Amino acid sequence: MSKRVTLPIAQIVKENETIRTFYFEHDLGAGAGQFVMLSDLETGEKPFSISECTDERFGLTIKKLGTFTQNLFSKKVGDLMTFRGPYGSSFNLIDGKALIVGGGYATPPLYFLSKELLRAGADIILVNGARQKEDLIFCERFSDMALNYKRITDAGCLGRAGSSVDIASELLAENIYDMVYVSGPELMMKAMREVLQQYPELNYEFLFERYMKCGIGICGNCTMDPLGIRLCVEGPVLARDKVEQLTEFGEYHRNAAGVKEFFKI
Repeated sequence: MSKRVTLPIAQIVKENETIRTFYFEHDLGAGAGQFVMLSDLETGEKPFSISECTDERFGLTIKKLGTFTQNLFSKKVGDLMTFRGPYGSSFNLIDGKALIVGGGYATPPLYFLSKELLRAGADIILVNGARQKEDLIFCERFSDMALNYKRITDAGCLGRAGSSVDIASELLAENIYDMVYVSGPELMMKAMREVLQQYPELNYEFLFERYMKCGIGICGNCTMDPLGIRLCVEGPVLARDKVEQLTEFGEYHRNAAGVKEFFKI
């Protein structure tokens, strides 16, 4: 287990009414796609993907959903938090043509990825989709980067109604890519997998999210059928050869008690 570190919150950025980015000054040494286990020493410990990471600081972009995050949103700059990590696998970086597809509040880790890919010399098209315009995360950050940025909402408030999968499908039909990276709600990623199955030679990597208790492969709560892959160790980034074998993908996940919960379509 990585050594636990206690740090004050260095900065809090309000992304929208329910999402904030918490920054900590620390050389985390993480790769894009990895996560940390964050604790407030009051309401428990939860895993969060890393949305930004430099030699000086790292950021966690978090949506207010339950007791832990509600308590987190009451914190102020200077309040202490503890974390351990980074854990899990990271995206493989390329210097070729990359298509990045994000959805909703799962998009922030793709900001970290985009910065790393640009540093590696990649040519990037990034698609950001959400239900409403206010749910599009990191729009200004992506717009300021040296990449081709496209965005869309289900509601059509930007001129066209649709999903990031719709735009990605069109781009795949028009261009050849060296790699596709995807992070979003699981049903969105399932739809993206179905599109990518039309291109059997194309490499892709998905960033998964599952309930995690330990973060180090002991509890088994984040395993996926039928491979028994522990997303906190072998994931959360999985390549095509693994994703294509997952039978539970987009069908069900497990709750804190390990009971299967089926996705509502």
